[in-house]
Amino acid sequence: RSCGLSQLVDPIPPERLYSNYHWLSAWKWNPHADGLLNRIEAMPDLGRDARVLEVGSNDGSFLLDLRKRGYSNLLGLEPAEDARSAAEANGIRTLSEYFTRETAQTIVQSFGQCDLFVARQVIEHVPDLREFGEAMRVVLRPGARVLVEVPDFGFNQAAPDYSAMWEEHVNHFTQETLARYLGGLGIALDECYTEQFSGQILIAFGRYTGAPLPSSDPTPELTAGARRFRDRWPGFQKAILEYLAEERRAGRRIAVYGAGCRSSTLINFTGIGEYLDCAVDDQIEKQGRYMPGSHLAVVPGDALEDGAVDTCLLAVNAENEDAVIARRSAFVERGGRFVSLHPPSPRLPAFWTEI
Repeated sequence: RSCGLSQLVDPIPPERLYSNYHWLSAWKWNPHADGLLNRIEAMPDLGRDARVLEVGSNDGSFLLDLRKRGYSNLLGLEPAEDARSAAEANGIRTLSEYFTRETAQTIVQSFGQCDLFVARQVIEHVPDLREFGEAMRVVLRPGARVLVEVPDFGFNQAAPDYSAMWEEHVNHFTQETLARYLGGLGIALDECYTEQFSGQILIAFGRYTGAPLPSSDPTPELTAGARRFRDRWPGFQKAILEYLAEERRAGRRIAVYGAGCRSSTLINFTGIGEYLDCAVDDQIEKQGRYMPGSHLAVVPGDALEDGAVDTCLLAVNAENEDAVIARRSAFVERGGRFVSLHPPSPRLPAFWTEI
């Protein structure tokens, strides 16, 4: 009520989630990344020798892209050992630590205060935003540039997209709450815009001023949006169960395409696992395993073409759907149907807009 930020009240301890992440950034297409890199290159005060710190740098993919564009003074921070090892293999210096005030002081002593601070898809995972913010203020030099990227909970509320409520996202930012958080740290925003990526994301570029910026109280509409999101849930759950029950009555066999965090969340929250025959995924590392909760077997994409599936629920990001469908054209040619589970997609079932 005091800040307007939707949060999980009982988050899983980070050490249980991130010792080994089993998920590398290089596995996921980032269609908006070139735009971020172009904006950074256009900043006249950031030379190629600028000190760049990325927190939650995973396998170092973004820092590697910066290095390819001539930036040489790069440092990553990544607690997950498998991701950090992948970054080091690519020649990206990476510290295996969580971003605390103590870690920040160590970074300043060995690396100096940074000219560009990057946190992409990170602060939604942070259980203690105050500690994270204090660490930011340690590593930022006056006037330093800041790039923050988070999922857009405003979009999730409106869509509605309940797959957003997975266990690793402790904080659910809207544009207003992100601006309030960064402003409280003394970061003045130059721009904040949205892109389509795993639903919709917020991208904020700003500068560190050194002093907290004034802010107004959260608007009533801010908390009203979260309440509407909550109140629409029973109707959504009923509608998706009825939709799949009808598919079953019509004799159709159903699979979900994409064994990921968002599909797992939606399957478990809605209880639709009983209507599904399997989960299909082209990523070799996931095949032969089982979806958590629903225990659906994860099988290769060829299962769509051997006649075992009639309706395929797309649980890939909307920006990847066309590529998946093109790759599985034989499934469509034999009469198979693709239906989406994730907004924003033109292939969502009709009940979605009715909700």
